[in-house]
Amino acid sequence: MDMDDYLAELLDYEIENHHLDFQKLPGYQERLERICACHDRIHGVFGLDFLDQLSDLHAETSSLERLACFRHGFRLALRLVLDLPR
Repeated sequence: MDMDDYLAELLDYEIENHHLDFQKLPGYQERLERICACHDRIHGVFGLDFLDQLSDLHAETSSLERLACFRHGFRLALRLVLDLPR
């Protein structure tokens, strides 16, 4: 297993065990309500298949962005602690 695979598993572990709780971010509930309202409108106009495709694409993008940020943060922390050059 390489470091990127290990970090992906570590991120999953942290999220599953609620160590990274995105619901505690400021404005979470309000954004969720706005997203749900948009989903309802999209569903009404374009149908469920389109909404499912859009949701899947958004989830994939969000997951990859979280992983990239987690990897970057982990490596940045190591550089700072070990005083390594970039």
